[in-house]
Amino acid sequence: MVGSLGAGQADDWSDIDLLVVVDDACLDDFAVPGRLPSGPGKLAVAFDARHNGPRGTRAVSGQYLVDELPLWVDWYIYPVSQASWVADSTVIFDRRGFGRLAATFSEHLNAGEHEQATPKGPADHRALQLAFVPIAGKRIARRSPETARMIEFIGGPYAPDATGKDHLATLRQLLGGFAALGLSDSVAAGHAYLDLVEETLG
Repeated sequence: MVGSLGAGQADDWSDIDLLVVVDDACLDDFAVPGRLPSGPGKLAVAFDARHNGPRGTRAVSGQYLVDELPLWVDWYIYPVSQASWVADSTVIFDRRGFGRLAATFSEHLNAGEHEQATPKGPADHRALQLAFVPIAGKRIARRSPETARMIEFIGGPYAPDATGKDHLATLRQLLGGFAALGLSDSVAAGHAYLDLVEETLG
């Protein structure tokens, strides 16, 4: 586990970040969105996110539905030839005995070149925007100053001075525009997630 869970800094809104090591020759076999494990719930949508990882690695991001709520999971897939555990990771299983880096996961990701992003069509882009609605909701719950930028990416106005409740109303309105994608379970999960966020706003 890497990210906030691996570092022991997770809260109730945290996503899951996993680093998985595979044989070099099998790297691309595991880096296909349609082959991700179903996990504890249902895999709703998945995206090739290799641009988030260092050159020579792969990454896939997926939105899972657990008890009708969305859970975002980032899978970082490394070949054995590039494998080490970052300083702030929690190792669940290691049968090869990889060494540990001095760098944190964030420092490691920012240290070198990344893979080129794979092209995404309009439908993929819209599905990604839909999957990011709960992530924007999480930022509202955390009172993050990055909330406005995330809402702008999803298709809303950039309103850095808006209140949390105003941001929430914008996200609910945006959710209504995703019906044509045919991802009704993901839309419903987004609404359920925003209901939880609204409770935190009092």
